[in-house]
Amino acid sequence: MARVILVFNKKVIKEYPFSKDSMTIGRDEANEIVIDNLAVSSHHARIDKTGGIYILTDLQSTNGTFANDKKITSYKLQHKDKITIGKHLLFFAMSKQEQAKAKEAELDKTMILDTAQQKELLEKQAEKKAKDVSAQQGKMGVISFIDGSGGGEIPLTKKLTKIGKAETSEIRLGGLFMPPTAATISRRPNGYAITPITKKTKVKVNNEVIKESHYLKDFDTIEIGSYKCQFYHQESQNEK
Repeated sequence: MARVILVFNKKVIKEYPFSKDSMTIGRDEANEIVIDNLAVSSHHARIDKTGGIYILTDLQSTNGTFANDKKITSYKLQHKDKITIGKHLLFFAMSKQEQAKAKEAELDKTMILDTAQQKELLEKQAEKKAKDVSAQQGKMGVISFIDGSGGGEIPLTKKLTKIGKAETSEIRLGGLFMPPTAATISRRPNGYAITPITKKTKVKVNNEVIKESHYLKDFDTIEIGSYKCQFYHQESQNEK
């Protein structure tokens, strides 16, 4: 039987065996897992069991639900996943038998996709990509700082924009441990891509560390050191 382990300040508060098809989490006493904290919504999140698969769903909570430090709306849970709600952690654990069943269910779903469905899926992906590229043509990328550093908004007018401490950087970032060039943003036919330059300074996109070039989408959040900014497109006027 699967179970949810509630932890606060590195101490186990309680274990909840998953004995129903659904388990709700929130501040209200009506929930199966009650977390008495103002950072937690009355009905914050829910875990549903369906065919050996467990789905975590955020119930439009005020402060959000996180799975393995990534904000989610819906997420398929796996053994040892970490759920963060407010200042509390919940660890999801499955028995070996359930882990095996989950793998079988995933394999069955994969096998259902026949050649025709795969072709249709690829065509839709290609069509979406073409639309995205078309929509971005004639638009210019912009970096907007949202960390209170006063960096403002910086249009990405060049084919290659350097980010770092060097005087030659188009986007200059201070700090004792900031390298001369921490990352670059290049304008490519398919859009804008950010590339980390050094392993010493982590570059995150939407809370995930990237280790190679990553194409940016509107309203992606970028973190470099203590700096935090957001990427978006705007109508291009006088490009260089």
